[in-house]
Amino acid sequence: MWLFALHVVVATALQVHDLHDGVPCSPHLPGNHLIQLPEIQRQFLLVVPQEYAPRHSFGVPLVLAFHGFGDSPWYTNLLFDFSQHINRYGWLGILPFGLNETLDNGLDGVGACCPKDCQGECCMNTPSLLHRGPTACGWRHGKEDMKFVEAILEWTNQNSCTDPHKVFSMGFSNGGQFVNYLACHASHLIRVFAPVSGDQLSDDCQISQPISYVSICGTNDDRSFCQIGAEKTAAVLSAKNNCFGGGLDDAAVKYARSATTSCKVWDTCPGQNFVEVCMVEGLAHDVSGHLRPDNTSYLRPGADLDFAEYAFQKFSLHANGSMLFLGKPTPEELRYKSSMFPFPHQEDHPYMRNGSLHPTTSL
Repeated sequence: MWLFALHVVVATALQVHDLHDGVPCSPHLPGNHLIQLPEIQRQFLLVVPQEYAPRHSFGVPLVLAFHGFGDSPWYTNLLFDFSQHINRYGWLGILPFGLNETLDNGLDGVGACCPKDCQGECCMNTPSLLHRGPTACGWRHGKEDMKFVEAILEWTNQNSCTDPHKVFSMGFSNGGQFVNYLACHASHLIRVFAPVSGDQLSDDCQISQPISYVSICGTNDDRSFCQIGAEKTAAVLSAKNNCFGGGLDDAAVKYARSATTSCKVWDTCPGQNFVEVCMVEGLAHDVSGHLRPDNTSYLRPGADLDFAEYAFQKFSLHANGSMLFLGKPTPEELRYKSSMFPFPHQEDHPYMRNGSLHPTTSL
């Protein structure tokens, strides 16, 4: 079990002293930090990598991940292996907290979205879900939650070296529905949207700037029933985004990624964007390629697409080369390797090589 230390950061006008490569791009140490925004009574987890990707152009990418209804950011962190992916790419991550029905838990700290009998380390490491109902955290108010996203991005612009043109989002279930809402209303703020089991579009959906979009749904989803409309949602967004596929009459091209996963893609879009939807045969209301951290998922075939990994790979298409180890190994490194046998032993980045991408976390 991975244990977390705890301290809360109340948002202030923290200053980034230097934005050059090799210099920390945030005043926060590697790990997960609980950031509170008293002005709007909301909070989020800031996920800081062990080291940053090269800051081409303005800065590093930022990924927002929204939890499902009754879930917590801690649950989503484990469900998506989110911290591991943030470390692997060298990007910054944000895990926002949703609100309960009475909207009064916005600054309730680490256990805001966990049951009363599962607080502290239990909440952070072995998350239990709240019963569906008034106390459950979720994304109920599109416009108000949109203001929260705007506040998060304003905070990251002031307190980190993130690139405002490299903001990506993902979410599961109710969090996926909110990602779809953002696709319709936040195209000026977020470049790529990756909802999981969250099919829903608002009636006033408009896209003001070109976006990229990739979604996934199980054909046996028993909660959000995204299988009913996921492909239609992607088709609507492709039309609003002026995207075309390579099929007959510019239709999407369907291809099998594996024995259990098929995808449709519209890949001729403005600004080198894409729209894609994937369906996983037989999958219920789960994240494809992942087991729930509370062991409530049925075991699935290994052929299921690992969607968390796939989403980050799709995000990388808009990262402009800002990711760790791009260009490695260099020709000099390859010549050095081939100059001896056995090959030279590599001892760099032990937190990756030893199979533990979790950093020691200070909250």
